[in-house]
Formats: sequence, C-alpha cells, structure tokens
Amino acid sequence: MSVFQGLKPEKVWKQFEAICNIPHPSGHEQEVAQYVVNEAKRLGLAVKRDDVGNVCVTKPAAKGHESAQTVILQGHLDMVGVAAPGVKHDFTKDPIKCKIDGKLVKAEGTTLGADNGIGGAIMLALMEEDFKHGEIEFLFTVNEEAGMDGAHGLNASFVKGRRLINLDTEEWGEFYISCAGGGDSVITLPVTRERQKIGFTAVHVKISGLKGGHSGVDINLGRGSGNRIIGRLLAAAYDINTFHIVRISGGNKRNSIADGAEAEIFIPVNNVDSVVKSLNSTAEIVKRELATTDPGMKLSIETKDKPSDNPISEKDSKKIIDLLVALPHGVLAMSPEVPGLVETSTNIGVVGIEKDTVKISLLTRSAVTSALDALKLQIRTIAHFVGAKIEEPKGYPGWKPNINSELLKISKEVFKKMNGKDPAIKAIHAGLECGLFGEKLPGVDMLSIGPEMHNVHSPAEELDIASIPKTYDLIKEILKALG
Repeated sequence: MSVFQGLKPEKVWKQFEAICNIPHPSGHEQEVAQYVVNEAKRLGLAVKRDDVGNVCVTKPAAKGHESAQTVILQGHLDMVGVAAPGVKHDFTKDPIKCKIDGKLVKAEGTTLGADNGIGGAIMLALMEEDFKHGEIEFLFTVNEEAGMDGAHGLNASFVKGRRLINLDTEEWGEFYISCAGGGDSVITLPVTRERQKIGFTAVHVKISGLKGGHSGVDINLGRGSGNRIIGRLLAAAYDINTFHIVRISGGNKRNSIADGAEAEIFIPVNNVDSVVKSLNSTAEIVKRELATTDPGMKLSIETKDKPSDNPISEKDSKKIIDLLVALPHGVLAMSPEVPGLVETSTNIGVVGIEKDTVKISLLTRSAVTSALDALKLQIRTIAHFVGAKIEEPKGYPGWKPNINSELLKISKEVFKKMNGKDPAIKAIHAGLECGLFGEKLPGVDMLSIGPEMHNVHSPAEELDIASIPKTYDLIKEILKALG
C-alpha cells in the first residue's frame, strides 16, 4: 500500500511517489527525465528534449481557448541529496523512503526532495487534468541545485510561452516576484612553508556555536561568520605579536554562513600569554556584539608542543589574515523598492588550505546585475592586492520585480477569490531560475509560487500535506483565468 493512500489530490501524490522512487540527485536526472517523457507519450502529448537535458511537454489549448497566450509551468528535475549522520544512502541508486508524520511528509533519514519534486508532481498531474485552459508548456529543467545548468543552457526557441509560473517557492500563500542573482569568487593564494623553529609552540584556536544559516535568506539576520571572526581574532593578535599560521579552515558550503572556524598558529613560547590574552579579549568583544544573534558562540584555545605541519611564512600568514579582514561580508545594500529586502550581499563561505594553497570561496548575491558585478570587482581587487589568483565560475542574473505584471494581477485576483485575502507579495535574496529565464526569454512575465515546506536541503526537510490541494487548485484556477 502506498504511504500516500487517501491523500488528495490523488494524481499529485501518485506522481510524487513515482518521482521519489527514481534516484535523481543533481547531475543524475536522466531516469526521471525519461519518466516525464514516457508520461507525456502515454497521454499523447508532444514532448521534446534539448541538448542540456531539459524536457518540454506541450498540452494543447482546450477547445475554444486557442487564442489565449501560452503559459509555461516550470520546475526542476534534480534534488539535493543529504543523509543524516549514520544513515547510509546512495542517492544515485536508492529511492527516497517517505513517511507521514502527522500533518507532514518527511523522508527516512534523508532529504525528501520536495524541492522540487512536488513541483514536478503537480506539473505531471496537470498534464492529464481535463479543464479549460490555453496552451500550456511544462518545462522541466536539469541541475538547478548544482549550477542551474538547465536554465543556463535553455534556448529561447525551446519554448513558445512568455508567461511563466515557476513552482520552486517553499511558502504557501506567498507570491514571489523577484530574486537575487549570484556569482562565485574563488580565491587561491600560494603560500610558502618554513622549517619549524626552536622556541616556538603551536596554539589551536577554534570558534564554534554560531548559528550559521543560508547565505541568502538568513544574511539579513546579522549572524556571525566563523570565517570573518577568526580573521578578526588573528588580526588583533598579530598586531601584538607576529606569528605563523599552520592551518586554517572554516565553513563547508559557499552558500552557507560559516557556523565555525579554526586555525593553528605557531608562535614563540614567550609570546603565548600575550597572544592568548588578545584572542580572548577580542572574542569577548565579538560575543557581546553577537549576544542576540549568536548567544552560543564559543572560543576554545589549546596549546600543543608541535604543529601539525610546517608553518606558513609570516609574510604569507599576514596575507591570509588581511584577506579575511578586508574581503566584504554580509549585507551591502537594501532594496529601495521592496522594504526589508536585501538587495546586495556577499558571504565568505569556505576557507581552507589544500597542500600549499589557501582557498577562499565567496558567493555574492544581488537583484541588480551591475551591483553584483561591482562587488565582484571589489573582491578581485582585494585578492590582487595580496598576490592571490581568482576564478569566477558562471553565475546567474537577478530577477527585478515588476509590480505592473499582468500575470501577477490576474493571479492575485484568483488567490483572493479562493482564499478571501490577498497573497503576500515577496522577493527573495536567493537564486531562482527566473533570473536566467528573464535573460533568455525577452519580455517574459513571471511569478513563482508553491506549497509549504521547511528545512529543504537537509534530512529534516518536511512538506505540509494540507498545502498541496490548495496549491494545485490555485494553479489550475490561474491557468483557467489566463485561458
């Protein structure tokens, strides 16, 4: 018996279960894409794939509605695969095991993949739904979670519609009309290691207990970055007594605020007390600054007889510290158009040493492309000042809000008629494929909506059952109104 037995709409849950049974992490969407193709053929609908793997299914307009504008419904085929500690799961081979937990759907020890599997399930269900509508194009993109490759590779001729509803939003009752663009900066600094010196000792410094969070939606909360804090502590101590860095690390994802960081330094035995005093003093200042946002911040200091590796030269150690202090981090500008929305930010996401090269990864976001470019230029300039190299992998553009959108106007009217109130109109300081669609499809009118889900990209991911029929009916009624 299906775990979703009795849930409505039956077609949606049937399709969601089918998607969960097909492994589909980023870069491994071939099988789930073929499932979409097979469903389209079963229903007698036209279907095609492009060179990057995107799938487009076309459902003809209902009789009498042929003159309506074509509408694109869009979602992505891939999911983020994360297993809880101790859980063995091969996301390229194993299906997602779903369970009902009260009013929620969860997975057994892994991410659920409701982002964006439930969007795909809604689209598949609508493909076979009989109702009055204009022509609909169902666009399933690939590799959204690991680089938005499908949206990057989309050719404007692949779809006809210029009204697009994205189903990748995670809050029921909220309409998203804007998102930030993003771009990575990867700084590499070659360093020279020296022989260990007599009369020196190693000191291990660790920052922990920070809340961290998503570098887009949580960046406005003012939470501390472990990478920024470790740089600040080391800089203050270095001003008192110079030392060598042996190793340094912080953060594990460029799109997450680092919830901790650590460094090992190599200093003269006679200077240990003054350096430790400085580290503790600066940490207390930072703790007071973050008392509200990060009350759990901790500093631990441990002295060791020998370093774990040969120390980096003082000159290169200072360059590392200078980078962590000088590089921009956090909110840089607020939106003048949407109250409370961050317009531009950057995040020092990951710091580490690979052999004799320090690597620092930043993710910069902005709803304004020129502001994004300007901030990346600033990062490049700082890197060049210390002789570091920098790479900038392909990014994605922002989606500027259009408060005069006809699609938004009609969708708001439908929502209010169904729910007796207006939807919340939102913008998100994170990336959606809509930014790329706006660039690829001139004149496209877009909206992003979806059901309620929480803790996506983590094993705690959960999907609100009651929001599914509401979302499905809303999309169907919007399509009727547009037809």
